[in-house]
Amino acid sequence: MQLSDIELMRRVAGGDQQAFSVLLDRHSKMVLNLVYRIVLSRDDAEDLCQEVFERLWKQAPDWRDDAKLTTWLYRVANNLALNYKQRVQQRHVSDDGSIELLVEHAESVMPPNENENLAVHDALKALPDNQRAVMVFRFYQDVSVKDIAVIMGLSAKAVESLISRAKQQLRTRLGGRE
Repeated sequence: MQLSDIELMRRVAGGDQQAFSVLLDRHSKMVLNLVYRIVLSRDDAEDLCQEVFERLWKQAPDWRDDAKLTTWLYRVANNLALNYKQRVQQRHVSDDGSIELLVEHAESVMPPNENENLAVHDALKALPDNQRAVMVFRFYQDVSVKDIAVIMGLSAKAVESLISRAKQQLRTRLGGRE
């Protein structure tokens, strides 16, 4: 029988490393995929994913059973990724104030997954961070608008607006195709 996330968190709170490993196995791919689609670098995404789970380990003794673990993981992952992205962009602001585009080495960037063509991948990369984040949550992670709002600290209406604007930008970038 598979233990629930709540039961595993109770065990992790007591220092059970095996329970933590189960949670890591269960949720790390989801967290890594989310973070990657925001920071666009596999190495950075792996580091941030590790940080999410370090925070989970430290937070475990204070865990409330009424909290949904995936929502907490999404929120922490999203916040860490967006904060990281802002720090990187701030470090790369040139003297005239324009942001230099960061070009990652090909081996450090994850290619689009097998279900996503390169044009869609590039169009997603070009979206503003908050729009890309809501698209990843909604269409890659299948998170409800209500849960995205909780994760991102926005109203459901604001999330719907971000999704709408992102879809419009994707349509434009992809030549009007749906």
